Amino acid sequence: MVQPDEFEVWYTAEDFPDTFHKTGRMVFTVDALAHALFTTGRAPHDQASYGWTSVYEWLHRVALIPAYIRRAPTGRLTRSDLARDLDRSEKVALSYALGQAMTGVFSQQVVSVRFLMHVDRYAARYGIRFAANTRRRADLFGERQSGGWVVAEAKGRSGNIDDELKETMRAQKRTIRSVGGRPPALAYACAAHFPQYKGVPDHLKLHAVDPEEAELEAFDLPAGRDRFILAYYEPFLAALEAGQEESTLDGYELASFGPFQVSVGVLTAVVQRVRRAQQGRTDHLYEDVAELLDTHLTTARSANRFMDGTIIMSKWQQALNQEDWSTETDGSYPEWW
Repeated sequence: MVQPDEFEVWYTAEDFPDTFHKTGRMVFTVDALAHALFTTGRAPHDQASYGWTSVYEWLHRVALIPAYIRRAPTGRLTRSDLARDLDRSEKVALSYALGQAMTGVFSQQVVSVRFLMHVDRYAARYGIRFAANTRRRADLFGERQSGGWVVAEAKGRSGNIDDELKETMRAQKRTIRSVGGRPPALAYACAAHFPQYKGVPDHLKLHAVDPEEAELEAFDLPAGRDRFILAYYEPFLAALEAGQEESTLDGYELASFGPFQVSVGVLTAVVQRVRRAQQGRTDHLYEDVAELLDTHLTTARSANRFMDGTIIMSKWQQALNQEDWSTETDGSYPEWW
């Protein structure tokens, strides 16, 4: 049963290893969607050069949720009529953000990825330059909770996906040959889209592919686990500094962004360790953070507390439950839909 604050999105997984289900159902909260929008953002962390860019970018992206996303009575994620009436460029921006966020949700729930980051944000953080022939590259990379790097390409569409898009996804997901000198354990692509079923715009669906072939122009991404973790948490720490400080909650430092009706938090122990890393103590950062997470997190954590030791709390229920969206189909779509 989907709870009142949860979304239900179905996915299909094509060419994944046999350990993955070919079709499945993801259930997640609106706060999980906001968390995924945070972690997949591409804005640089550098406050000296860009101010609070990563925070502003996230607030812009996360505001798309109460503005355009709605929860149908079934729990399925749909769009407001306003979203469907946006001009083409605005629809592209919404689809792009949703595609990245849903890739983040899929990565966490289905692939068990604890940390996921935009390739461009990591590259900007450490001054990595890509060759001229690598303009086509995967969006995201991260590490599974069980170990091993993953690479993910994210797409978003406001309608159906076609064979041409699927072929593009197959190519881009294999554009990173190695991460930190090791081939990725998994490289996949996800397309979040609102299919037309019997001519009626329907709820969100995810299509994922994971073929084996690599691109001829694939490149190597230099990445160390300590540097990766530092870059991963820096936008969260920037958010804590940019927002209005709140009282600590169960070992989390919190900051709120009043007009946006959202708060961000990070385990205090993780904040303290990452701040020491910002001052130069980066050795063993990954192992230290992993140990802190294993110590402080429990499997019974609430839905707005995530396995990376962060917390997102929003107050968008009224907006999400507005009935300013067209009726769904009559429910006669296939069971896996």
